[in-house]
Amino acid sequence: MEKRPYKTIKQSAFLDEKEEEMDGGLEMEASTHKTWIPFDLLFHIFLLLPAESLCRVSFACKTMFNMISSANFIEAHLRQSETVLLTLKSVTEDNTSLPFARRPHAESRKFFFQFWELRSGKSSKVCVPNLKNIDRILASCNGLVLTKMKKNGGLAVINPSTRKHIQLPLGTIGFHPDSYGFMRRQLMGGYKVVHLFRDKFNHIRCEILNLSTRSWHAVDGPSSAIGSIIFHTPVSAIGAMYWLPERFGCNHIVSLGYDDEKFLSIPLPISSTKNDRLVEVGGLLSFVTHATMHLIQVWILRRDGVGDNWIKRYSINRNYDITGLIPFCTSGCEMVFNRHRKNLLYVYNLESDEMKEVNLDTETMNWEVEQDDMEFEEEVDNGEDFTFYIPHVNSIVSGSTPNRQ
Repeated sequence: MEKRPYKTIKQSAFLDEKEEEMDGGLEMEASTHKTWIPFDLLFHIFLLLPAESLCRVSFACKTMFNMISSANFIEAHLRQSETVLLTLKSVTEDNTSLPFARRPHAESRKFFFQFWELRSGKSSKVCVPNLKNIDRILASCNGLVLTKMKKNGGLAVINPSTRKHIQLPLGTIGFHPDSYGFMRRQLMGGYKVVHLFRDKFNHIRCEILNLSTRSWHAVDGPSSAIGSIIFHTPVSAIGAMYWLPERFGCNHIVSLGYDDEKFLSIPLPISSTKNDRLVEVGGLLSFVTHATMHLIQVWILRRDGVGDNWIKRYSINRNYDITGLIPFCTSGCEMVFNRHRKNLLYVYNLESDEMKEVNLDTETMNWEVEQDDMEFEEEVDNGEDFTFYIPHVNSIVSGSTPNRQ
């Protein structure tokens, strides 16, 4: 039998193929043979591919494109995707080699997203074409990244995996501090951007932008009795957005419903401390609190027609001081903590009860096994460089057309 190089076989499979849907499957005809693959098998095989690979595979034929871009596949792929860490970086491009008349500036900045995979410890970079004036990342939800732009001061929703983005108008400006959040409807597709800010009368105002309409509208803000909710990062879960007030000893959180767009106050099971946070765990909202110097508790919020109930799900016990650990995100069975202004993470496995230290200052993560004498004392800002990371999921979700489950 004649042997052909892999590159030749790959080219012939795409250039000469003919595809036809037959009895719930796909018949692919290459130059030498025919292969029938059931849709269910293709569906589960493609779920194992990363988001960037799916974008390339979807252009192989019309049938693959329709399957990969279907709402069922996008939702299934999103559910099994792992959490990564995302940050925005830039490099200086030297334009001195160009003729002087063609130089926009002697130097220009090129922005890119950097991802850290928690499981493998590897990092990767993604550049988004036509977006060279990103100011900072505001939020991330299901693979969509909300960014603020420098030029014209607008917003952009970007999917780094698909390289697609949409431009959005900026909300009310001129008031500081302010906060942006990103929330998703629970059962059906749909995304909204939430902007909170304090006006000149010190009242908390709220405006919401629906990605399907790309226009802002004002809603009644939360009561002033809830305090400063605009400093802690909001969390989107179970069809709402949640804030934990920053003040010490708070006994409630604040929620904003996706559909009714109304603010509510939800009692906490235990008063909060300085480094407590809200974290999304498997699509549910959790309250991670430092119960004692050596004990962290994870409470899960259950919402039903009767009311809101907190259930204590996990307890993290250590024989050293862990009050300096700040809950950050979850990935599978692992909960990630960070420390104030330090490029260090602490990954705790909820099943094996093991904790590891991760150093983000290198190209590949440095893992250190937990020691009995670990201490997490209060940090002092010494002016060292600190990289801002947010939890992110690489997906093929589109911000322009909400996917429906």
